Amino acid sequence: MKLDSQSLCVQEESRILRVKVVSGIDLAKKDIFGARNDNGINGLCKREQKQRDPYVKLSLYVADENRELALVQTKTIKKTLNPKWNEEFYFRVNPTNHRLLFEVFDENRLSEKTLNGLF
Repeated sequence: MKLDSQSLCVQEESRILRVKVVSGIDLAKKDIFGARNDNGINGLCKREQKQRDPYVKLSLYVADENRELALVQTKTIKKTLNPKWNEEFYFRVNPTNHRLLFEVFDENRLSEKTLNGLF
């Protein structure tokens, strides 16, 4: 049997990372142009604030190459700024070489998707 020492080394350095996306608290209220919308459009008028339909995307990257290895997302929680997901995801990672990106989106029916934040 022939073993590749580089592959063996990568396997020894890898770990299983468990990520639990629990909830969001007071997510940003944004209009379709991405501006904060706490007091109406540009503060000119007050209007009822639309609730959001948030979900989270988690992307695992190779840090030096900026190459995506895995992508998962939570379910969408309808009409809330305080979603509770309580979802777990597992990734095989190399702590020195991989990066995990969290992005919170609004499932917006008018446009493709609205980004609410990066973590």
